[in-house]
Amino acid sequence: MHDPLAFVLAMAHIAAAIALLNGILTTIGQGNVAAKAIESVARQPEARGPITTNMFIGLAMAETSGIYGFVIAILILFVRPLINPFLVHLTTMI
Repeated sequence: MHDPLAFVLAMAHIAAAIALLNGILTTIGQGNVAAKAIESVARQPEARGPITTNMFIGLAMAETSGIYGFVIAILILFVRPLINPFLVHLTTMI
């Protein structure tokens, strides 16, 4: 490890990729929720109202999780909260 700043940048990019993975998994989960809701309405058409209400609440909660992951990735990549303390630490060592 020759350049510590390059290592910190690489780890920040890996952390952003993991945060963006949340969005992919959220999409898969939302597809499963919608499929199960359609299946439930097909089995019990009279329970359509409560099923769709609960489905939309669950989809909204899952979507906020995906949005939080996206915001965290943007912060890690562009605001760089990990680099400023590292640079301060490097300048005090010199």
